[in-house]
Amino acid sequence: MRMGKITAKAVIECVKAINYLSLDSRKSVTSEKVHKYLRMSFEYVNDAIEVAIIMQFINNGESLTLSSAGQKLISSTTNQSQILFRKQLLKLPNINQLIVLISEGNSFEDAVNKIIVSYNIQGKEKEILYSFRNLMLFANMIGPEGTIEKE
Repeated sequence: MRMGKITAKAVIECVKAINYLSLDSRKSVTSEKVHKYLRMSFEYVNDAIEVAIIMQFINNGESLTLSSAGQKLISSTTNQSQILFRKQLLKLPNINQLIVLISEGNSFEDAVNKIIVSYNIQGKEKEILYSFRNLMLFANMIGPEGTIEKE
């Protein structure tokens, strides 16, 4: 798996773009079309789409389509989006392992570095740290210091 510098906002924007582009059922939705529609860098859009696929907001087949979680995301409020992100993130083994490592007293950075090695995540360390922090902060899973937030 590869991970670039991703924000929850970018994931949501890609999901919404795919929804909009899929309204024309005659055309398949590709990452190139999402990139052109959003006018963001191609790498940034691809990374956001990859995270959205991993989080099960998007199905990746001949055409990018929304899953049921993706459908819920496009019509949700910010608070609902945060809850949905949390639910989807908790389905991922690397996130659950990260929570365990932090709970055991590892700093956020040390825990993420262990996840990078354990799950062979490719990318720049600072970007991966940023992405995990941003996604987990948005989902109210960690606080600004990288500590676990209680529900």
